[in-house]
Amino acid sequence: MKKYLIIFLFALAMVGCRCGSDCEHKNCDDFKTQKEAQKAFDSDEDCYANLDGDGDGEACESLP
Repeated sequence: MKKYLIIFLFALAMVGCRCGSDCEHKNCDDFKTQKEAQKAFDSDEDCYANLDGDGDGEACESLP
């Protein structure tokens, strides 16, 4: 029983973890325009969540 609990907890941790994910680690400095950053953000909001600092759905609002 203990073995199954350990396996379950490990599997649960891996589901919540984006360990080894294919997400690119980009920030607003990697984009020239807000539109370009928004396109990346819209393609995968989980991967590019750091582009939307205030969580309003708009990426890199400080870019032109």
